[in-house]
This record gives sequence, C-alpha cells and structure tokens, in this order.
Amino acid sequence: MKIKIIILLILAVSSTALGQAKDKESKRRNGTEQQIIALNKLWADSITKADAAALNNLFADEMIVTAGNGDIRNKSQEIKNAASDPDPNFVWTNPFITEDVRVKVYKEAALVTGLAKWGFKYKEQQVNQERRYTHMYVKQQGKWRIIAQQISLNLYANKISAPANPNR
Repeated sequence: MKIKIIILLILAVSSTALGQAKDKESKRRNGTEQQIIALNKLWADSITKADAAALNNLFADEMIVTAGNGDIRNKSQEIKNAASDPDPNFVWTNPFITEDVRVKVYKEAALVTGLAKWGFKYKEQQVNQERRYTHMYVKQQGKWRIIAQQISLNLYANKISAPANPNR
C-alpha cells in the first residue's frame, strides 16, 4: 500500500513539474511570437515609409530574397528596391499591410507566412497588389533578423489556374 502511495506521489510531482516546464516554454514562445509579429509590422511600415535605416536593421547581412518575378536579391538590393528615392510618378493610395500572418518559432529561428497588400498610383494609373510571402527569421546577437524572404503571386485570390498538364 505504501508503495502505491509513493508511486502516485512521484507521478503527481513529476506531472506538475512537467506542466510548469510546458507553461514556461509556452510563455516564452508566445512572447517570441509577439515579438516576431511586431517585427513583421515594422517591415510593412518601413516599406510604406521607404525607411531604409529600419530595413537595414531588420535584414540580416546575408539575407537572400526571391522576388515574385524570380529575381534573387541580396540585402542591399532589397533595401534599394523597397526604399529607394521617391519616384514623382509614384503615390501610395493604400499602405503596405500584412494579413493572415502565421508564426512558428523554432528556438533561434522563426518562420512567418502572410499576405501582403498595397496600392499605389503610377503615372495616374491605379495599381493594387497582393502577394503571399514567407520570411525566415534568425536570432543573431540577441536580435531577430530576416535572413530569407520569398514573395509570390497570390494565385488563389486572383483565381488564376495552373496550365493544364499536357501529359494527362
């Protein structure tokens, strides 16, 4: 009888300790997820404001970007693309925003997916854009930075279907 009580006590104490460890991990992860979400918003705001300094701080030096048209860019090329000198023919009509943001944290890395939307007039012609994106963040010297970015057309929203497979 004493052995059963001791076993039950050990199980109760170990499950409580395990639950506390999971709670601490959950709180840490939730805090990290919130931090990544805030950085994601900073990215979008920095594009609307053409804030090259903010993007420079947010992007890792070894950043790789795969653009929607298939171009591969590095950090400086991406900053130039996103925050270059204003074109007098370009006027924001809808700021660069993100929606459907999902974050998954893996210790010193985090994966973010989302939908980016923006609108502008170029030479008086209205253009509305919508792209799916993926960011890979890594923690470097205590700061989260974007190390990889891929952007692609949102084919689902645009109802563009894939070409038929001629082999079928």
